Amino acid sequence: MNRNLVLIIGGIFVIAALLFWRPFAVSDDQQEQQGYREIKPDFTAQGLIVRVYDSNGELDHRIAADEMTHYSPIGLTELTAPTYITQIDGQGALWQVQAEQGSFYADKSLVLERNIEMISLSSAEFIKRIETSYLTIDTLQETVETEQPVVIIGRDFTVKGEGMRADMRAQTLEMTRHVETIYTGRSPARP
Repeated sequence: MNRNLVLIIGGIFVIAALLFWRPFAVSDDQQEQQGYREIKPDFTAQGLIVRVYDSNGELDHRIAADEMTHYSPIGLTELTAPTYITQIDGQGALWQVQAEQGSFYADKSLVLERNIEMISLSSAEFIKRIETSYLTIDTLQETVETEQPVVIIGRDFTVKGEGMRADMRAQTLEMTRHVETIYTGRSPARP
C-alpha cells in the first residue's frame, strides 16, 4: 500500500474517533447545570407589594409576598408567602388568597402551592373559605383553577371535592368532582 493512503486512512480513523468520543465536549448535564447558573435574578425584594390598576385607574388586584425574586430572561417571579387580593369594579376587596409559595409568570398567571387558603373578604358571601394545595390564577380574567383536592367551607356546610374552577368577577364556582358534603345547620332558637 502506498504510504500516503495509509496516512489518509489513519487520519480519517483518528478524526472519526475524536468525533464519536468528544473528550473536550461539554456533556448535556454540564450544559444544563451551567445554564441554571447563568440565570441570575434581576432583583430580590422583601416585603414588596405590587398593585395592578385597570384601564379606568381603579385598583384591580394586589400581590404581596415576604420575598420576591424576579428573573426577566424567563419571565418569572418567584414568591415566598404570597398573598393575592382581588378588587373588582370598585367594590373593594373581595377575595384574599394566601399560600406558602408561588410563581408569577409574564403571561400574568399566578401559580400558588402548598397550604392555600382563599378567604372571602365580604361578610355576605355564602362561601367563607376554600382550601387546596395547588392553584392557578389568571389575573387578567380573574379565574381560579385546580385539579387538586378542595375543601369549601361556608356558613353551615363543608364541601369536599377534587378540582374546581371559579370566576371571581362573576362570583361563580364549579367543582369538578364532588366527594362529600357536611351540613351542620343551625339549631332553632329556644323560647
